[in-house]
Amino acid sequence: MKKVTEQIGNLKSNPIGAIAGAGAGYLIATKLVKTDKMWMTIAMAVVGGVVGAMVQANMKAKKGMPTATTVATANTK
Repeated sequence: MKKVTEQIGNLKSNPIGAIAGAGAGYLIATKLVKTDKMWMTIAMAVVGGVVGAMVQANMKAKKGMPTATTVATANTK
């Protein structure tokens, strides 16, 4: 149950990655797999959304890039 809660948290905190992943999953289902089954298309879109959110959550900023705390402290000075 902990993993499910973690994945839902990933989806909520990374909506852009989830939407992009769901779109990619839909395109894979329709163009590559060429399935006519709606349940398979939906399942692949959901899996794509989860994977997209996980990828966005694991993306790291490049060294030297300003973070949110750096910007916030610079604006208060």
